[in-house]
Amino acid sequence: MLTPTFYTKDNLAIYTRPITAADTPYLVDIFTHMSSESRYHRFHQTVDHLTEAHVWQEAEGIATADPATQFGLLAFIELPHEPAQPIAGARYVKLNEEDAEIAISVRDDYHGRGVGTQLMALIAEEAKAQGVKRLVADIQNDNQAVWTILSKLPYPIHRSPEGAESSIEIELNNE
Repeated sequence: MLTPTFYTKDNLAIYTRPITAADTPYLVDIFTHMSSESRYHRFHQTVDHLTEAHVWQEAEGIATADPATQFGLLAFIELPHEPAQPIAGARYVKLNEEDAEIAISVRDDYHGRGVGTQLMALIAEEAKAQGVKRLVADIQNDNQAVWTILSKLPYPIHRSPEGAESSIEIELNNE
């Protein structure tokens, strides 16, 4: 049994580890357990029309990305008498030496349990340790779950609203 990385609000043990080249099936599994609304908030467009082959291709691209420019974490839950199940993923992609874009996906059946908050904090800590000074993202203004997650981070966040979305910058060096 693995050592838990953190516990959910309802005391479920969550294990995290870096994404590896063998994780394509786990990434696809997380995607298939997201609702249309969650996918829309994550990808900023409707993606329900994607073929299974396209989903696998995108997941493989994430799993095999160059570790010099990208880093990701997977979160798993291990229930009694069941294999570990992937429930969330987060990653950053370096845009340059100081900035990286962040993204997070949590299966719908694990929303509201603190998984996204914990995973976002872990990915921000790793980015900072790797010399990233700012995390950036474009977030839909009605994505309340992500705004709640961001409000719990210990870093200053600059928000620039434009239409239905806001661009954000998380300052990792100004705690």
